[in-house]
Amino acid sequence: MHKSCKNCQKDFAITPDDLGFYERIGVPAPQLCPECRFQRRLAWRNERTLHRAVCAATGKSIISGFAPDAGYTIYDRDYWWSDEWDALSFGQNYNLEKPFFQQYDELLHKVPMPSLFNSRNVNCDYTQYTGESKEGYLVSASWSVENVMYASRVAGVKDSMDLYIMMDGSLCYEIISCQKMYSSAFSEKSENCVDCRFVYECKGCNDCFGCTNLRNKSYHIFNQPYSREEYKKKIQEMDLGSYKNLQIARKKFEELKLAAVRKYANLTNAPNCTGDDLSNSFNCEDCYVCFNDMKDCKFVSNSNDIQNSYEG
Repeated sequence: MHKSCKNCQKDFAITPDDLGFYERIGVPAPQLCPECRFQRRLAWRNERTLHRAVCAATGKSIISGFAPDAGYTIYDRDYWWSDEWDALSFGQNYNLEKPFFQQYDELLHKVPMPSLFNSRNVNCDYTQYTGESKEGYLVSASWSVENVMYASRVAGVKDSMDLYIMMDGSLCYEIISCQKMYSSAFSEKSENCVDCRFVYECKGCNDCFGCTNLRNKSYHIFNQPYSREEYKKKIQEMDLGSYKNLQIARKKFEELKLAAVRKYANLTNAPNCTGDDLSNSFNCEDCYVCFNDMKDCKFVSNSNDIQNSYEG
């Protein structure tokens, strides 16, 4: 089946498998293309903008993901989870003469919302959509982090900052789409690296600088091998404590990275999958930043351990 998106007018396909899924869960086929549907889901999810607010129940000053003028009733997160209030007391009758979504929106604005969507955190007041974390600041959509700042979509990370999509590691800075990194910085799409700087698509490396597409290498600078003593001397001569010298090294690395052979997608143990940044997944289509036991999913992002799901 082919349809024209009611929002952007773009043609999009709905496969027989899609129709079977929609029929199985009792919903009609979508009227919007996958991209527009994704934009609408993101519009409901505020990860990074935080506001000062007041708990409507206690008068306590709190941090909230809802703007003060948004018209929602906000409770402190811990109070929202308590038994001190009853959600049924905000119930309202359904009016058959009014549109459903108009009434649903009225209910959303009336029933209290938790100030932040976090779970089992310690000293993580300025985080959103995080769980089981400690000492986090401006962290979003992350799980099990400790002493981490300015990060999004990270898990199992300690003592690091300025991260985007990182699984497992510590003592890292400016990392993008990496896993199992230790004492590394300015790196992208790499794995199992120690004491590396400016590496791209490297795996199992240690003490490498400005390198791309290396496997199980040590003491390389801009993809050239050195002895341990030569490597240490060269790095010291670069004087990377100087911002100017650091930018010179970054520029050279970016030029090297542009010339590097690139894999079509970052997929690890992900048979029959399409998308990017997927690991330990099976039969997932058009999915992004998903890991651990993902199976038979479509149009899903930033998820783990779910099956037979669409539009997540």
